[in-house]
Amino acid sequence: MKIDKILLLREELEHLAQAAAHLTFSKNRTNAIIQQENWTDEELERLESLTSRFARLSDLLIQKIMRLIDELELTPDGTVLDRIQRAEKRGWIESSRDLVEIRELRNLIAHEYAADKMPDIYQAVSLLTPNLLMIVPKIQSYAQHLAEQYSLAIGKK
Repeated sequence: MKIDKILLLREELEHLAQAAAHLTFSKNRTNAIIQQENWTDEELERLESLTSRFARLSDLLIQKIMRLIDELELTPDGTVLDRIQRAEKRGWIESSRDLVEIRELRNLIAHEYAADKMPDIYQAVSLLTPNLLMIVPKIQSYAQHLAEQYSLAIGKK
């Protein structure tokens, strides 16, 4: 039912705001150490938190919120790439390549266990975090507008 999906969308938007704030916090805490070659245990913990929060926000955007918006707009589910291409058409990103890179990095984070690759992953996360965070307010605005439209439509019936 549409009303349930609207409520779920609003709930997910709250999670999105929290996840973006947490990622911003982690990014700020790692700016000064990201270029180092060796890290203390505490610094590694900060970097791990950054990568984890990056992956979480990416998943929330692509796997939950974008999918939910598609459902509300009666758009066929399709693949992750389909969702990413629709994000470009909706004006949330300049190029689908941006979100593809974010998704690929998220997959690498989820499956990488080699310690020698982690410095490269930390660097990539640091570089792509601003791109990921720039998408958030665009999706929030779009989703809020969509939720208001459906709420009005349901109220008129």
